[in-house]
Amino acid sequence: MSLHRVLNSLVTRIIVFGVLMVIFGAVARYAMLSNFLRKDLIAVVSEQELALARSIASDIQYKVNQRQLFLDQLAATLPTALLSNPTLLRDWLEERHRLQPLFTLGLLVANTDGKVVSDFPPVPGRVGTSLAQAGHFRTALKGESSIGRALVGPTTLQPLLPMAAPVRDSGGAVRAVLMGATALTGPGFIGRLEQERVGKFGSFLVISPNDQLFLTASDATMVLKPTPPTGVNLLHDRAMKGFRGSGMTVNAQGGEEISGIASVPGTSWFVVARMPTSEALATLDRVRTFEIQRSAIGILFVVLVVGLMVGWMLRPLHRAAEQAKGMARGELPLQPLQTGRDDEVGNMTRAFNRLLEKLTSSQAALELIAHRDTLTGLPNRALLADRMQQALARAQRNSTQMAVLFLDLDGFKAINDTLGHEAGDEALRVISKRLTAVIRETDTLARVGGDEFVLIAGDLRDDAEAGARVLATKCIDAVSPALILKERPCQMSVSIGVALAGGDGNADSLLVDADDAMYRAKQSGPGRFVMAPYRQEDISLVG
Repeated sequence: MSLHRVLNSLVTRIIVFGVLMVIFGAVARYAMLSNFLRKDLIAVVSEQELALARSIASDIQYKVNQRQLFLDQLAATLPTALLSNPTLLRDWLEERHRLQPLFTLGLLVANTDGKVVSDFPPVPGRVGTSLAQAGHFRTALKGESSIGRALVGPTTLQPLLPMAAPVRDSGGAVRAVLMGATALTGPGFIGRLEQERVGKFGSFLVISPNDQLFLTASDATMVLKPTPPTGVNLLHDRAMKGFRGSGMTVNAQGGEEISGIASVPGTSWFVVARMPTSEALATLDRVRTFEIQRSAIGILFVVLVVGLMVGWMLRPLHRAAEQAKGMARGELPLQPLQTGRDDEVGNMTRAFNRLLEKLTSSQAALELIAHRDTLTGLPNRALLADRMQQALARAQRNSTQMAVLFLDLDGFKAINDTLGHEAGDEALRVISKRLTAVIRETDTLARVGGDEFVLIAGDLRDDAEAGARVLATKCIDAVSPALILKERPCQMSVSIGVALAGGDGNADSLLVDADDAMYRAKQSGPGRFVMAPYRQEDISLVG
């Protein structure tokens, strides 16, 4: 089978159409499913991140409140008499610290001037340091507990969160400030976030918007680093202005991520739980891969199954096409195609059979027109020529002779002129029947002109001339009886020229000789025949 035929095959087109439909469906399903799953996964992960952020924020709130409450309780129970004795004050701080070591970087007391008078655990250089400019100290000096700004301790050199509570005397006056310092990165506070992960690449942030600092983060390098400037991370910008919730954003490093943001109650801080979209939507990538693989299997299925099914369904059509081509090339006879099924192929085959029947009828009609005289039904000149060749061939094969009689009606023009052409046509039909009645079945009578006929008599053996004379006489006798045309009797006769030949004769020469003899007979008078070559004694009169 040629490539051109394969490419133009209906089966190939149906398979290609099926493959295109599978591909179109797969692409549409891929796009819709991807869009749906992406939105759904983003919504689910966003809720998860927000829930994680709220959980972390609640935990931080608890730890901050726990420390603030503990510090307030210590400040309320601190004997003011110890303020003048730093050694005893340190022992008191040590005892409380060992009982509840919430402040990992120690407890310290500063007088109303802001000077640290005692601390525990002792840190070299901390006692005597002035905290007069610290915000949490000034707030506590006014009689309110406060949480200070996260910073790197000047003496501990660690990121810490300071807290302060006022120490009052029996009259309620602030006599000193009790402060506690907690290491941000310590395991007992929010430093554990450095080890926490959401998934494989997810992380947490604790941000102080007032200070524009990362208090802590899963990435230790971000602790106490400034937050990105406005415009770098749009979701971060909204969070700095008070937005709490979840959404997608692009971080300062240019990575797309899903973030959940929750406030830490009691503070101005907020917690961010975030996860890269590449990890959050990893399921979507797996679904996409699965969909592509399934589509490839679907395409293969269409090619195999549809190809086999369509090939089987169109097999009768192929068989009918091959049969029709064989008939068109003349290799097979014209015959109806087989109709195996009552479907579209069967309907088309039956329609072709009806068309073939119509063409056969039309061909028979055309052949009749091409070889028969439409008025009398006798052979015409074309069929006469073929019959003459056949007669000559038989004469040569059988060593016989043939006679050609050229007949011309006498008095036919008068009938046309007096009674009309319809009467003339009827006369021709009657004469044709009379002449047909007197000849043999193997002879051929043809109408070659208006009132001219040619008779071929073959297979004449002994005394062919005598047989031809007898045949001519019969023809003259058949025509001579009167005709009743339009209820009027009409008399007609026929002039006949006769030519004989054997197998070596020539059809055209025979017709010329017979025609010439017919004219000589007509010149001698109606109802006569002349044998060719013309001899005067051959002129005969009948009647």
